[in-house]
Amino acid sequence: MKKVLVFGGTHGNEFTGVWIVEKYAEFFKKKYPTLRLEFILANPEAHKINKRFKDEDLNRAFQFLHEKRPDSFEHHRARELRDMVLKEECFVIDLHTTTSAMGKTIILTDYNPLVLWLGQELAAKMSDARVIGSPDPNKKYLASQVPSSLMIEVGPVANGLLDPVVFEGTVALLDQILLSLSVAPASPKGEVELYVEVEDVKYPLDEKGQISAYIHSGFQGKDFVKIEGNYTPFRRFSGEEITSKTLGPRYPIFINEAAYYPQKLAYTLCEKTLKKF
Repeated sequence: MKKVLVFGGTHGNEFTGVWIVEKYAEFFKKKYPTLRLEFILANPEAHKINKRFKDEDLNRAFQFLHEKRPDSFEHHRARELRDMVLKEECFVIDLHTTTSAMGKTIILTDYNPLVLWLGQELAAKMSDARVIGSPDPNKKYLASQVPSSLMIEVGPVANGLLDPVVFEGTVALLDQILLSLSVAPASPKGEVELYVEVEDVKYPLDEKGQISAYIHSGFQGKDFVKIEGNYTPFRRFSGEEITSKTLGPRYPIFINEAAYYPQKLAYTLCEKTLKKF
């Protein structure tokens, strides 16, 4: 897999990916000459206005390409990007940041041996990196358009901000991924530890359908920290604590992600498993 497409700014207010695409393209092309690297600004219109998207979320738009949405820039752009990645065999890397305390993570939407091997390599070479399994049968994400792909997700960082720790962590992740791709075996085998998404947890709502509680201070920032049995994720605005219960060990991710408030999504629970390939 020698052709690699690196996308930044799929969400226009996530500056890390934008700056890597604009400032680091030549650096990585010179460092990895055996790879045919291309760096693409995915959503230039959203970046111009410093918003997640202009008309609709580009990283959810690919599932709707069978529809006609003439007034949506992202619908048109999703079609362009899909044609771009399907033109010839390639590996897709989509750069993202999060307001949650996720640290260095990669997200796999397909479990083909190459991406699982990359996850194994990343975990071995970067002790603070984690690998999330998020199968996407509806192919709503940019990265899901091809089986050889992954998303980089690093945080916490506020939207519309270039944070040095997050930025340098993303550059380090990308560097390791490109290094691994440049020496990847033809038939990779092994096993990788995955945090597999199993449940989305919504905010409590009142009778009008409005959010009636917020993330508990003892739960905030505890992404990837194991919970089992009773735990307290929310506090009502009245002060009352809300307790939940798991059926087994779970690991929360994307706790209090700012972009998910419109969907009233508070966090996602994962199971940890070893995946052989």
